Amino acid sequence: MTLAALHLVAAALYLGGTLTLGAAVLPAFRGEGDAGRRATLARILRVAHPVSLASLGILVLTGAGGVTALKEAYGAQFAARWFGPLGLKLLLVFVLLLVASYEFFGLGLRLTRAAAREAAGEEGLAPEVHARLVARLQSVALANGLLGAAASILGLVLARG
Repeated sequence: MTLAALHLVAAALYLGGTLTLGAAVLPAFRGEGDAGRRATLARILRVAHPVSLASLGILVLTGAGGVTALKEAYGAQFAARWFGPLGLKLLLVFVLLLVASYEFFGLGLRLTRAAAREAAGEEGLAPEVHARLVARLQSVALANGLLGAAASILGLVLARG
């Protein structure tokens, strides 16, 4: 598989997963819910977030490889030709990575750890806190999906030359 193809597969996996999580899965878990629903959401996040994180890692690595190939092809003209659109894409990706870190390690981890505490018979999150975190997680996932879509569109612009 070529670098570009791997980049596209990772982009599709990330965008599809993030938008599905934000638009379809999390709305089903909004509200306070019972311990069973909270545990189910935690199981989903324990799979979805690592897959998304791995996809982002692949995207960063394959994207860097693609930029390296562009630098080789354009030589001294690289900065003059590609700085604008590439700079904007890199800025979007940087913001996406920051927001994704908040999604995975701020919100998702807090929800999964609380569910694990509940499963062990300890006190988890208050129902209203859980509901707020799920609503915030949905907003952040949708924002990441939009950032990823914008970065993808810029990638298509870059690919067309």
